[in-house]
Amino acid sequence: MNHQQVLDKLAARGHVRALDEELARWVRRQMFARHATHEELTRHVLAPVLTRRRCLLDGDEAPPATKNVVWVALATVLHKYGIQDAAVTARAVGAVDALDRDVVLSDAFERRSEEIKEFLRSAPVPLTRKPAAPRPLTFLRVGDVLSIELGGRFHAAYVRQVNGFNETAVIEFYAGTFGRPPTADEPAGREAARPAARARFHVDGLTYLPDPANQVRAVAAAQAEGPRGGDPVPGQGLYTVTDVMSLQRDMVELFGPVEE
Repeated sequence: MNHQQVLDKLAARGHVRALDEELARWVRRQMFARHATHEELTRHVLAPVLTRRRCLLDGDEAPPATKNVVWVALATVLHKYGIQDAAVTARAVGAVDALDRDVVLSDAFERRSEEIKEFLRSAPVPLTRKPAAPRPLTFLRVGDVLSIELGGRFHAAYVRQVNGFNETAVIEFYAGTFGRPPTADEPAGREAARPAARARFHVDGLTYLPDPANQVRAVAAAQAEGPRGGDPVPGQGLYTVTDVMSLQRDMVELFGPVEE
């Protein structure tokens, strides 16, 4: 049994691909940071990954079968990159049983489910080399308005530009937050969350729409104007460079901590 064999049996190519790309990019970044121990590396890798996927796993929209598949995929991809968490592994093992009980996947999955559970429980091999970074790609377009969830709070953002050949997006957050995904009209005419381009972020890894993690949603498209009052000041920078995982920390700094 190996990682790809498990992932292939999940029949969830979109979720698997998104998870694998995000983990490769994020683990690579953390390995460049040269954490003192593997346990420290694990902590820095795991927290934002779980925060981002909670929008799907704790939400009401995805059916139970999808959540169970994602739990198994999450544990498997983490294991592939040398990361393991007892709680994630336990949820994944329980998800394997649920998928078998509900006859969600193939007979081949059911026949090897005990092997899969033992494989996920086994200690992963820590990486000795940084994983290759996936090619930057975004399906967002200038003028898109997004809802980005964090800790049950929703934030509206406007796509200011797309860099390269559909590689990365620069977004700007509107002022204020919402208790649900905003409607298309609600962000219109709002100020930027901060002046002088301090609410603008050049985001690597903001790739798919629909977002397999359910964190990013499309609110509107082809909007001519974004947030007001966020124009950059000469000599102070055009935007902050970040990535889809670090963006969550950036949002806390911009809007304040979310409720636990």
